[in-house]
Amino acid sequence: MSVRATERLIGDVVVVTGLSNSPKMVVQAVNIDAKQVTAVWFADDHSGQQGIFPAAGIDRLEIPAPAAKSSGSGAKGKKPAAKGKK
Repeated sequence: MSVRATERLIGDVVVVTGLSNSPKMVVQAVNIDAKQVTAVWFADDHSGQQGIFPAAGIDRLEIPAPAAKSSGSGAKGKKPAAKGKK
């Protein structure tokens, strides 16, 4: 399913639909009139790459949010004994 070329797409992670080993790319700019998306990614040699793709040829990648770790209910232990006044 392709994405729509809107400004809301900027910052989203996308992949090229037709490539089985497409890199994960971040949308940097969108040309609404031409329905094109400019995306950046890191190549295998760790160099930065940039490319322009038709919006119909990319899909948004859904990345699940990390699970929140439960820290429990706080510190547990015995309360110090109350001291009486003299």
